[in-house]
Amino acid sequence: MRMALIKDYEDSLAYLSSFSKQGAPVKDLSRFSALARELGNPQDGLKCIHIVGTNGKGSTAEFIARSLQYCGYKTGRFTSPYIIDIRERITLNGEFIPREDFARLTRRVAGAAERCLDRSFSQFEILTAVCFLWFSEQGAEYCVIEAGIGGTLDCTNIIPTPEAAVVTSIGLDHTAILGSTEAEIARSKCGVIKGGCAVAAAGISESAMAVLRGRCESVGARLVLPDISRVKTGECGLFGSSFSYKGRDFRVSMCGRHQICNALTALEVLDNISGGNIFGENNRSDNKITYENVRVGMEKAAVPARLEQFPPRDGLPYIILDGGHNPQAMKAAREVLCSDPRKKTALIGMIDTKDYETALEIILPCFERVVFTDGFAPNAVSAERLCDVGGGLGAECAACHGTADGLALAAGMTGGDGVLFIGGSLYMAAQVRAALVGENGT
Repeated sequence: MRMALIKDYEDSLAYLSSFSKQGAPVKDLSRFSALARELGNPQDGLKCIHIVGTNGKGSTAEFIARSLQYCGYKTGRFTSPYIIDIRERITLNGEFIPREDFARLTRRVAGAAERCLDRSFSQFEILTAVCFLWFSEQGAEYCVIEAGIGGTLDCTNIIPTPEAAVVTSIGLDHTAILGSTEAEIARSKCGVIKGGCAVAAAGISESAMAVLRGRCESVGARLVLPDISRVKTGECGLFGSSFSYKGRDFRVSMCGRHQICNALTALEVLDNISGGNIFGENNRSDNKITYENVRVGMEKAAVPARLEQFPPRDGLPYIILDGGHNPQAMKAAREVLCSDPRKKTALIGMIDTKDYETALEIILPCFERVVFTDGFAPNAVSAERLCDVGGGLGAECAACHGTADGLALAAGMTGGDGVLFIGGSLYMAAQVRAALVGENGT
């Protein structure tokens, strides 16, 4: 589809879908850099916080962006993937980019793409270009940018030296692209560190941390790590967590102990870009990034389909919906589920590019019964295959095809007093969430 054919929002979605999700293989950033040049390099004027990691990127981005918004900054956030509406990925102060602006800027990107010699772009590259244009046009004061896959060769990495480069975690995911060891994956991500401040989450393995330290030394970046010895955890359960860090009290609404780790990473980013104003003795009021503003923002932060809870209604039981799809995410979900004494059933679907056998080994002991489903994505693992794995692990399981039928079957098994966990894939979580809250996410 050519630029002239993009007249409205639906046309812009059709144009986007004309590209593949991955695009041609990437060996450097020249292809996307050429597109950005045709657009006037809108990324060069942005003040960015760049986030990479295996897990925790979305939550950490939300903690940072929401806090900056409550500090009074016009704050852009670019994340992936989306749950219901693609515009979730490009927000300004928490509001989706308007449809008419999405279409207008996509048309502009299409015109620039037509002038490029190499047009083998991915959907992600086109969206990233729209994001940079929107934030530049709207005068965003801070932009929280989440990388897609990796970091060094991710198209978001054409931004200049960011205010902070953030590494949330390093784990074995996307191994066919990023490498088979944590050290290799760290190398694929650490190219976002270009100087200034780099913040890495607690709990990163020493092999990966050695790579990050080496990168910081080579580019003159200051590596910052959360100080776990200064954390005191209070309540921690399904309804969020309270904790103190460096003598300051915080509460987060997103549930799970792993969200405290994400919050600590976000707090170190915010404290460092403010010059130490959150945990400093003076907490200067002339600096908008204050403890009080950040405290409110941290509590207001929320991400759909990240251990999201839905009270019983319309014949459905209490539901916990999670798009986590790898072993690290399943460990986080298991900890939350084990903290609740109610009997639990699960509806699980997974795709074949993930380590589903290890993920199931981690999560299945939480449940009395499990319904496995497929049909929500072209590369979904068959429900029968998941049943074979689940049965081998001692689970009482059933196979069902399609999320609607799977939801009905699993809900009936759960009963009114139990909890239904739905997870294993963001694709499946998106379909279920659309059924629970409506196509527009409300």
